[in-house]
Amino acid sequence: MRFIIHELPYERPRLAGQLRYKRDGQPTGTVESWRLSDAADGYRFLRVDLDAREGESGRSWLYHVTLNPAGQPEQVRARFWEEGREVNLAAVRQDDEWLAARQVDGVAYQDVARGEAFWFPAGSGLALLRSSAGQTRGVTLLTDTSDPARLLALVQTPVSIVLGATTTETVGDETLPVQSLSVAWGQSRRTVWLDNDARPLRLWREDGLTAAAQRLVRYGG
Repeated sequence: MRFIIHELPYERPRLAGQLRYKRDGQPTGTVESWRLSDAADGYRFLRVDLDAREGESGRSWLYHVTLNPAGQPEQVRARFWEEGREVNLAAVRQDDEWLAARQVDGVAYQDVARGEAFWFPAGSGLALLRSSAGQTRGVTLLTDTSDPARLLALVQTPVSIVLGATTTETVGDETLPVQSLSVAWGQSRRTVWLDNDARPLRLWREDGLTAAAQRLVRYGG
């Protein structure tokens, strides 16, 4: 797993997992690895490596999210790259407003967006919305590569976030209670199934892309 900011000596690893993506039942080569650690004063760091180097696109996305003691994102760093292109983002939350600075192939951009709910389009990014069910104003990071200048831009958007009924999912030899979390914004639809620790176990996207957890880790017993 690759990091934007490597783990520091005072951190204590808490949870980790890995999702493998498929389309029409066939592996795409994309793997999402994530790791949550405890920091100081109740803060936590979420690190995510969405790695499609073995996939058709060859792209990579890295995220580093600072969560406050209430579990809400306060700061985000993100990096995207593929052959010949690189984007870096640093964003901070002030009340319900997000302020961001981006570098797209060396060109500087600034973004501002308002919304109570924040996420990015990955299994672990959608899991951030578990405590935001019922919210209707959101902010997401744009991952559509059709407009390079907008890569990793903050987007203010109406959003629907709905928690579903509790069911069970099996990962390896462990059967866990899970709840579905359905998220809709614009033309995008996602459903992610989360366990009691908000670990993403399964994901569905409106175009048929799916993902399933291949590994779950709980540190320190």
